[in-house]
Amino acid sequence: MSWVVSRSRFKRDINKLPSHFKQQWLKQQEATSLPTFKGFFPEKLPRSQQKTRFEAGITEGDLAYVTEGKHKGKIAEVLAYSPEFDAVSLSNISTKKLLPKPFWPEGQTSYVYDFPDYIPRSKVRVVGKNKEDGKISYMVAEEVVMGKPYYDDRYKKWIPERYIKHHDYLLPWPTPAKINEGELSTPENIATERTFEFTTIGKSSIPIELVNQLRNPYSRYKKRELNGLQVAKLNGPEMPLTIEQKIWLAKQAEKPKKKLYPLSEEVKEFIGSRMAEHMNKIESPELRHHLEVLSKVKIPDFEKTLKIIEETKKEESALGEESGV
Repeated sequence: MSWVVSRSRFKRDINKLPSHFKQQWLKQQEATSLPTFKGFFPEKLPRSQQKTRFEAGITEGDLAYVTEGKHKGKIAEVLAYSPEFDAVSLSNISTKKLLPKPFWPEGQTSYVYDFPDYIPRSKVRVVGKNKEDGKISYMVAEEVVMGKPYYDDRYKKWIPERYIKHHDYLLPWPTPAKINEGELSTPENIATERTFEFTTIGKSSIPIELVNQLRNPYSRYKKRELNGLQVAKLNGPEMPLTIEQKIWLAKQAEKPKKKLYPLSEEVKEFIGSRMAEHMNKIESPELRHHLEVLSKVKIPDFEKTLKIIEETKKEESALGEESGV
């Protein structure tokens, strides 16, 4: 078998960030994503609420029955279970999305790509398969409960038994996908060989002579109080404005307030006709859907412009009432 080890210390784990930093990071990611991808991924669960695939009772290779949504009534194979979203992706249940060219997978020749939809675990039920007298029948499990653990040689780990609730019907776990062995693969007997032993708090693996060298007992970072220099670095002085900055602020204050007026009906009609002419030339339904979603996105600068137009209208109406016009 072949293993790929990733150095987690070189990766950003947003689950370790404070809640306000995590929300800000997610907003930045959403702002830079394509409009058709907004809302595509469900909300991530906290680390304390996430489950493994065996705790959720569903894994790759299972058959699942969709109980809610536009795919209600479909039975499909589970491609993957996501602990972060507590959702599954099923075969032949996908949505066409526009994918930028730098992110094309190998063999991709079009901007349109089929992405598997994420369906919440609460909206799918595991389907059991039974074969009697040469006939195959299916049983939809309304709820799955876990039994005693056992060692499964296919998964090389201890996993719990799976039953249909209120029934004494065992749902066997599907056979995992076979890993293709390559030239750099390690034989199973060598990979499973134990070459270490567990240590406890009472018996440390570090010699006592090296403890003080590894952990400096006189380190300044162990002190509970900060000195004056450290406080000054944390709370820097406020820098005064320069003469140039004061002059620039004074000039900005003297400038008249910006006024914007709404477009005339002729200009609106002209812009609408050109946009309709351009939309009629588009034949791809995916691109039309992408543009429709893009038109619903709120742009901050556009919202500011509309706000200035409304303020200009109010000022003009107020001046008209004062002058009696």
